[in-house]
Amino acid sequence: MVDERWVFVIKVHDRPGALTAIASVFSSRGVSLDTTLGSSAPDMPDTPGTIILSFRATERKKETLLRTVARLQQVVQVEAYPYGSRELRCIAIARVAPEEKMEASAKGIQTEIISERGDSKTMLITGSTQAVDKVVATLRERGTLLDVVMTVMAV
Repeated sequence: MVDERWVFVIKVHDRPGALTAIASVFSSRGVSLDTTLGSSAPDMPDTPGTIILSFRATERKKETLLRTVARLQQVVQVEAYPYGSRELRCIAIARVAPEEKMEASAKGIQTEIISERGDSKTMLITGSTQAVDKVVATLRERGTLLDVVMTVMAV
């Protein structure tokens, strides 16, 4: 069985321990998280928070994780997506060498320079998961990628 990439979008009661409980489900099954993103509405205490996780697992292990996470007391709802799903968008903040010239016409992505210093510039890169992954891989191959933080969100 081959590991595939997955994304869980989890609605949770916004209480201490929710992320810990979810992370322990993955940890106890030997699955490492690729990315995590959390958000809540602090001005709306009865509104569930959202935790988005990406990871690699077989289809069978993904189903086990899905069932187990869904049974947690803190969890309101879980949606699972294949990493390449059209419902997902990838967001990367990349620090690159100052000479890097991103091709503005790269298909399926949007880029914006959000800061420049003498030794680097920081770019926001958004688009489909595959498109952003490809851009980041290209920057690595060129040797111009200095640092990157990536996450995924459902739209």
